[in-house]
Amino acid sequence: MMPLLHAVIVSFPAQGHINPLMNFAELLAIRGFFITFVTTEWMDQRLLKAASKDAATRDREVQERGFKFRFLSISDGLPPEHGRTTQLGELFLALQALGPAIESLLTTADKSVPPITCIVSDSFVSCTAEVAKSLGVPRVVFWTCGTANSIVQANANFLLSQGHIPVKEEDLNSKEKFITCLPGKLPPIRPTDIVSFFREKHISEIIYSVYLYESRIQNIADYVLVNTFEELEGGEEAQMGLSVNGCPALAIGPVFLPNFLQGRNSMHSMWEEDKTCFQWLDAQQQGSVLYVSFGSIAIKSERQLHELALGLEACGYPFLWVLRSDIAEGKSVDLPEGFKDRTKDRALIVSWTNQLKVLSHPSLGGFLMHCGWNSTLEAISMGVPLIGWPYFADQFIDCRFVKDIWKFGLDFEGVDVDEFKLVTKEVVESTIRNLMEGCLAKELKENVVRLKKVASKAVMEGGTSYTNLNTFIEDMQKIAKSNV
Repeated sequence: MMPLLHAVIVSFPAQGHINPLMNFAELLAIRGFFITFVTTEWMDQRLLKAASKDAATRDREVQERGFKFRFLSISDGLPPEHGRTTQLGELFLALQALGPAIESLLTTADKSVPPITCIVSDSFVSCTAEVAKSLGVPRVVFWTCGTANSIVQANANFLLSQGHIPVKEEDLNSKEKFITCLPGKLPPIRPTDIVSFFREKHISEIIYSVYLYESRIQNIADYVLVNTFEELEGGEEAQMGLSVNGCPALAIGPVFLPNFLQGRNSMHSMWEEDKTCFQWLDAQQQGSVLYVSFGSIAIKSERQLHELALGLEACGYPFLWVLRSDIAEGKSVDLPEGFKDRTKDRALIVSWTNQLKVLSHPSLGGFLMHCGWNSTLEAISMGVPLIGWPYFADQFIDCRFVKDIWKFGLDFEGVDVDEFKLVTKEVVESTIRNLMEGCLAKELKENVVRLKKVASKAVMEGGTSYTNLNTFIEDMQKIAKSNV
C-alpha cells in the first residue's frame, strides 16, 4: 500500500496568492493528499470574517466534503494596525523571519497526521527553504504568476549583474535595452516588463532589496510548479526556464478551473461579497456589460477615478464597477457630482463581489482591470476580452503579453512608463468602444474564446495541465515510498 501523502502548503498572505494555492490544495485533497494549509493569523481572520464563519465551522465544512485538511496559522509579528499589503517591504521582512516559528508549528501540531511528504511554498515565502531543509523534505516552489514574469523574477540577480536592473527611467522605452538572454525561449523582454519594484527610483526602498533576496531563494527548489498552461506559454520549454539544476518545472494551471468546471466553488475572499449584482446582470443583454475591477491592492488617485467615471458614463455601455473602500489612495472615492444619478439605469457599483461568477455570466462583454495574473487567467478561462491598466509588480508584463503576444486585450498607452499619467475620460471612452464594438472587438473576442477552449482542455483529463499534475503526484508518491 502507498503511504498517505501529506503536503504542507504555505501561502503568501494576500488575496492573489491565497486563491490559487487554496485551489491547488483542493486538487491535491481530491486526489487523496492530506493537506496542511499555513498562512498568517491576520490573513486567516480576514478570510473567516469575510465568509462570516469561525474556524470550527470552516473545518467542519471541509471535513464534510471528504477532504483530509487542516488549517494552521502563525503570527506575522506585525501590529494589528499595520497595512500589510500597503507596506509590502515590511511585510516581506516579517515573513522572511518566520522559518523557525513555522518549523515549530509543524513539529508540535497534531502528531496523528501522516509524515510530511513535501512543502509547497509560495514562491514569495523564502523562509520555507530553511524549513524544508531542516525537516528533510522536498521544497516545491509554486509560482502564482505567469511564466514570463516568474523567469524574470527568478533571474533578477542575473539581470542585475548584466546591468538590466535597476531599470533607468531613460531606458524604459529603449528598444536597445530589450532582454534576450533569459531561459525559456521568451519573447524579447522590454524594460517596462521587468517587475516595477526594480526601477531605479525604488532602489532606496525596502521592496527593491527584498525582491532581490527573494529571487535568490526562489532558486532553491526540488520541484517547480506554475499556475499557467503550456499552450499559453508557447510549450513546455517555457516552464523549463524555471528549472533549478534540472529539477522538474511543470505548468499545472489554471488551478481554479477544474474546480469551476465541475461546479465546486473554491474562491476565497478577504471582503464580504455583494450577491445582489447577479440579479442585475441577469437583466442585461448578452455580451453588453463592461466589468470594472482593479483587484485587491491597486489604488488610483481621486482625479483619475473621476476621469474613469466620466469615461464610463460617456461610453454608453452598462457597467458593473467594483469600488473598494480603499481604492482612492487608501480611502473611498467621492465620484463626480450627479454621476450615480445619470448612470443609475445602466450601472451598478459594489464594494466587492465573486469575480469568477461575474466573468462567467452571459451578459459580460469586457473587463477593465489591473492585469493581475489571477484575473488575467480568469478572463482567459471565461472568454472575456480585456483592457489592461497595470498598477505595479508583474502587472505590466501581464498586460504587455495580453495585448502583444496573446492578442485578446487593449491597454492605455504610456501608463507602463508613467504610473501617474492621467488617462482622460476621452481615452477611456474610446478604448472601451474599441473593446466592445467593431472589427477589433470581434478579433479580440475570437482570440480569447480560442484560448478559453485550450485552457479548459488543458485542465481536463488527458490535457497538459492535468497530465503534469499527475506527474507531480506520482513523483511525490515515489518520494513517500522511498521514505517508508
